Amino acid sequence: MNIIFDEKTFKYICESIICEAQNLVDNFARVENLMEFNSPDDFYFVQIIRRYKDNPDDNEKAIGIQNGTYHGGAWYLKSWRIHSVEELRAIKNDVIQECNKNNARAYISLNSRSETETNNYIKLYISKFAPGDARIAHADDIVPGQAKTGPAWRDTRLRLFLDVDCPKDQTIYGYNIWDETREMLKKYNIRVLDEYETPSGGLHIILANKNNRNLIPFKKELMKFDNWVDKHLQATVHPNEDGKIILYSNVKTKGY
Repeated sequence: MNIIFDEKTFKYICESIICEAQNLVDNFARVENLMEFNSPDDFYFVQIIRRYKDNPDDNEKAIGIQNGTYHGGAWYLKSWRIHSVEELRAIKNDVIQECNKNNARAYISLNSRSETETNNYIKLYISKFAPGDARIAHADDIVPGQAKTGPAWRDTRLRLFLDVDCPKDQTIYGYNIWDETREMLKKYNIRVLDEYETPSGGLHIILANKNNRNLIPFKKELMKFDNWVDKHLQATVHPNEDGKIILYSNVKTKGY
């Protein structure tokens, strides 16, 4: 029997579950199958991030909020540019140790980047800030991980993922969110590359092509999970173009 909750009750249940969640995610093998290197200039960006929401008692939080104009709600601990599957395998132990030691997550860019373009963007990015700005010192951590979307990037960085911010088997407005999202993807003939459960019990569904025209009506129909209100990135299910997916995590998480 499906139990239907009103929206307020549903979100309370989600938040209660999220506060106590801990789910090991090891996507190294999955990522190997997703990697594509079409040029020696291509690389994937791996980054270890210690999020404030997973570490609410972090002693450095106040400093980060006061001075960290680059932090974005997290500390960037370590990063790598990965040019081959072999390089990814070589850093696995280091990634796992760093994540476990710091209650942090490792992310990897879903799409490859151009080394030449990225280095040029870093120079441009640095030029925008006054000497001593934290963003200059951390440009190598910021720029390679930035998502690039819009008309200028229409024919590149094609992969995206759906961020399903809802625990498995939860029902709202008569829909099991996970199952209905999967059925909608089939209905609109949208190619799914893979999916995995997140550390907090949500779901990431990796899609092949952001230019699929069927994504337009699909995105509109996703609003039914939020009573037909467009909540953008706060929606129960929302697309994330050129985002970073989780490579490894064993965090005690406090939120999606």
